[in-house]
Amino acid sequence: MTPRQGHDREKLQVQLTAVAAAVAAYLLLWPVVRPMDPEAPVLFFVNGSAGRVGLLAIGAFVLAAVCCLTTFSARSHGTVAAVLVGLGGVSLRSGPLREMLWLKDQDLPGMYWRMVLEVLLLAVVAVLAAGVVRVVRPLVARILPRWRWEDLLASLTEAEQRDFLRAMTEDGKGGQARQTGLIGGGFGSLIVEDLALASDRKQGRRVPAGEVTVRYALCFLACLLIGVGLVWLLARSTDRGQILFAVFGGCFLATLIAYQVFPTRWTPAAWAAPVAIAVAYYVLAAVAPPSSTPGAWMYVRPCYQALPIDWMTAGLGGSLAGYWVSQRVHEAKFLEWAEEQDQSEGA
Repeated sequence: MTPRQGHDREKLQVQLTAVAAAVAAYLLLWPVVRPMDPEAPVLFFVNGSAGRVGLLAIGAFVLAAVCCLTTFSARSHGTVAAVLVGLGGVSLRSGPLREMLWLKDQDLPGMYWRMVLEVLLLAVVAVLAAGVVRVVRPLVARILPRWRWEDLLASLTEAEQRDFLRAMTEDGKGGQARQTGLIGGGFGSLIVEDLALASDRKQGRRVPAGEVTVRYALCFLACLLIGVGLVWLLARSTDRGQILFAVFGGCFLATLIAYQVFPTRWTPAAWAAPVAIAVAYYVLAAVAPPSSTPGAWMYVRPCYQALPIDWMTAGLGGSLAGYWVSQRVHEAKFLEWAEEQDQSEGA
């Protein structure tokens, strides 16, 4: 199988797994975690059903283990993205926050502070589900060693990496530096980072933290700021579909853009940004409620009405999907160059 075929196979596996996982969560997990009132929103701390978080966690762990079997040819964060997006089947069946806003009309700050705690707890559940993926994937790789995902960059020699970097930054005829755009230039800097870190580790030197650390910080900051702005702009109504679209689309695009502008293999930015955005919105809603008079719920902004489960599924899942797509875009650029090299050698 060629690298291009493996690249396409990975995409198909992750996409189909995410859809199947969403159907499973919609049909099988929802009856386990749904609130007593089927029209109520899925809130564990606010409505006194915190014990159901454990049931959600068990369901997430089982789903993660199953998804490892169906994405054995994909990179690990693609599997985790499929798991979290699949858990969005629960979000799809949840009622809107509107009902809880009616009930808590006189204590909106207290409700939002409990939602802050809930989104942090659900983030821990998501991290533990990712841990299940890290444990199960090596076991699957032992059973199907020839089908596991192989990192194309890790298989490159230093000479091949230098050749590709030169092709991305120099014009083939005159040898002059040329503009390659964010994707081309971003991949080139990613190659430089990987080369520097690998070389330093092999020779026993301490890895320099300067430029790499700055890029890490800028990537996280870009994820955070772009995500806040996009979710605010995309959340145009309080309909559940609109809110899920805003959270997923905002986090997906924010991570995709950030990792193209500041390319790195560092994944915590993709994990931390959606959680930070959710906490920021909830804190703003808690410290600056519309008013303390009856009917205040009518003035709560749509971006404040995303549920903690939405940030776990559409938020974290969308962010990791954006990171997955970003890495695949970088990799596709290399595949194009490698295919051109093979054609020129064959000629």
